[in-house]
Amino acid sequence: MMPQSHRLCRLENNSYLAMRCLLSLSVLVSSTIPMLPVRADPTGQPGACSETQTGTYLIVSEGQRAGKPVGRLQLENWAADGSVSGSRFLRLGKTFSETRYSGRWERLSGCALSVTRDSDGSSSNVLLTPQGLPRFGISTRPGDVVTERWIQQPRGRCTPGGMNGTVLSLQRGLSFSRDEWTSNVVIQQETWNDWNMVGLAVSSYDGAGEVAAYQGRFTQDDNCIGRIRQQDARGVTYSYVAILRSDGGGYAYLQTQGDDLTVALLERVSAGSGP
Repeated sequence: MMPQSHRLCRLENNSYLAMRCLLSLSVLVSSTIPMLPVRADPTGQPGACSETQTGTYLIVSEGQRAGKPVGRLQLENWAADGSVSGSRFLRLGKTFSETRYSGRWERLSGCALSVTRDSDGSSSNVLLTPQGLPRFGISTRPGDVVTERWIQQPRGRCTPGGMNGTVLSLQRGLSFSRDEWTSNVVIQQETWNDWNMVGLAVSSYDGAGEVAAYQGRFTQDDNCIGRIRQQDARGVTYSYVAILRSDGGGYAYLQTQGDDLTVALLERVSAGSGP
């Protein structure tokens, strides 16, 4: 027996009309099939996160505040009772400052928490990994558009040999010229040996390329916190506050000079005894 749709569209001498008939029938049939509803998650919540892990964290922040560029490093300690204490290094436009602060952290719903700090440390909203580690945050200070990257800083000493090896970085910075801040980007390779370094920087300043060799040294202030002073082959010097990662994974630095602002997280990609 011939199917009904074929009987309706049996036009042996006109294949074009037959095709149009079949298409019309397929639309008619599909319109009569009921749509099944998609069931949403009744909780409306993402996956759960473990209990918040206390300890010490390195926080690398960048963005804008009231139209001025912001770069910030923090080394922050979290206690199980919810208390917070830390050291903050801040560039706001051309101005550099460093302060100690205190505050509190509080777990919100799901995998989010808030950190409230005193006037010397901007407050934040933070997201956790499933393991309960802070990973990304944003500043909640009025006027800020600032992002944060959080890195766990295990308890331990930073020693001269702990950074030996090769370090790579990709960073975006700003330079002040003719009454405005212009963007620059830099990629770097460094070799460290007992807190001394030699490196190569490939830069683009508002589209103008530059390649420069340099050397420098990290000077320790307080365990993993210190200063880096570098000088390139032309004799230009660069000054930074730096926080080394206690696990030897790299370091973060913030430029302290007035007309250049760079905050960066540099990664140690191989260990070694230096040159």
